[in-house]
Amino acid sequence: MKVLIVWSGAVVPAYQSFFWELAKYMRVRVLAPHNWTHGSVAFNGATLNKEQGKWISRGCEILPVRYLFEKSSHYFVPELAIHLLSFRPTHLYIMDEIDRPALLWHSLLAKLIRPSVKIICYALQNLPKPTYYKWHHWVSIRANSILVSKIIAASEEAKQVLKLHAYPGATTVIPLWASESHFFPGTVSAKTEYRNALGIKDSEIVLLFSGSLVEAKGLLLLMSVLPRFPQIRLMTAGNGPLEATLRQGLGTQWIHRGGLSGEDLRCFYQSGDYIILPSVTMGHWKEQVGRSLIEGILCDLIALGSDSGNIPALTLFPETSFAQSDVKSLSNVLRRLPLKNAEKVREVQRKNVLDHYTDVSVALQTSIFFGVTQ
Repeated sequence: MKVLIVWSGAVVPAYQSFFWELAKYMRVRVLAPHNWTHGSVAFNGATLNKEQGKWISRGCEILPVRYLFEKSSHYFVPELAIHLLSFRPTHLYIMDEIDRPALLWHSLLAKLIRPSVKIICYALQNLPKPTYYKWHHWVSIRANSILVSKIIAASEEAKQVLKLHAYPGATTVIPLWASESHFFPGTVSAKTEYRNALGIKDSEIVLLFSGSLVEAKGLLLLMSVLPRFPQIRLMTAGNGPLEATLRQGLGTQWIHRGGLSGEDLRCFYQSGDYIILPSVTMGHWKEQVGRSLIEGILCDLIALGSDSGNIPALTLFPETSFAQSDVKSLSNVLRRLPLKNAEKVREVQRKNVLDHYTDVSVALQTSIFFGVTQ
């Protein structure tokens, strides 16, 4: 089996491991945008894993290619035609939504060049009717429902949205992943050294946030509540328009590390006590997976989060969950810190991630989806 993958996001080294794992079950060629900047993630093709040569010999290639309109949902990959002819895949796996014209024209191109290829898409959309929907989204849903053979949904919510759109094919839930080889617990001494360098006191609780600094991530709610708990320091990684607002609203209670990747991002996670994702469901977007929580849990953090999207499937406990946009609910969670049952929560959250959300686990689930396992 040969699978040609069109990935519409960054494939920084921490994300590449999934494709290497998938290559243990099938031949894989991945087309990824040569440049990508979104939220806290920056990627350039030059950052591809230095061991890629080894994996090419094992049947996996990750190729940075030119994406036309790469910052738009209407992107197009001109080189797709070349790879359909040279690689001759049995499956074309596109990371895109059933409501996107990009999925439609890439699927049409594939069927024109290689009629026997089966189209698979990866769906994250968990809103039935986002406020940005226009006529071309509805046309794309109808056309893609005919062209796409099967769909992998990132969450149960995404699967339900596909049902609401009357998608007639099979849908399997397989989440996004994080890599155990890139995210793992640090040492006590390294954690202490990192915190001391930033002027964090031993008595202070370090709450982490990683991602885009935007309203949809619930940061305005967090900013309004945190001053009530001076023993908690918020440390963030990422970029976004709320940086100046957070600096003004939280002052020295906030430590901002900017956009981080690789070892820097891992050290960031390893320095904290809790990681939080206070996302708010909006008309155009709803938290889809909560990847920062997965990465943080792998680094031995306890995850806290709102009830938006897939977050409750990662936080798991009432004492680690709060109602989105609810000041009182968030305050009640922060008031309990440090958690009395911290070790139990940490153990259960970590087992959940190891069982369902690691690159190894997701690659196995994906291979089963394709009908190929070792």
